[in-house]
Amino acid sequence: MSYLRSKSRSLKDGKTQTYWYRVEGVREKGKVRQKVVEYLGTNPQVRTIPLDPALTARVALALIEGQPTAALAAERLRGLGLDLPGRPRQFSLTYTPPLRRYALRVE
Repeated sequence: MSYLRSKSRSLKDGKTQTYWYRVEGVREKGKVRQKVVEYLGTNPQVRTIPLDPALTARVALALIEGQPTAALAAERLRGLGLDLPGRPRQFSLTYTPPLRRYALRVE
C-alpha cells in the first residue's frame, strides 16, 4: 500500500518549498524503510502519465474533438485504457523533443 509523504526544503532565498512523494513501506534487515514509488513534485494533485507514441494521436483527438468538458474528456481517456486519478479538472499533452517522449499531464 502506498501513501503520500511531504518533505520541506529551504531555498536559497529563505523560502520553504514542499515536495511530495508517493511512498510505500518496505522491510529491510528487520526495519521498515520508505521506498519512493513516484515523485509528485510540488503539487500532489498534478500527475504526469507517460504515453505510448502510438496512442498519442488518439489521446489528442479525445482532448480536442468537440471541445469536451473535463468529465467527458476523462471518460474518453478512460475508454482508451488510461488510468486517471480521481476527478480530473484539466488536461495537457506534453512532448519532450530530445527524448521524443509524450506525456499527459492531469490536474
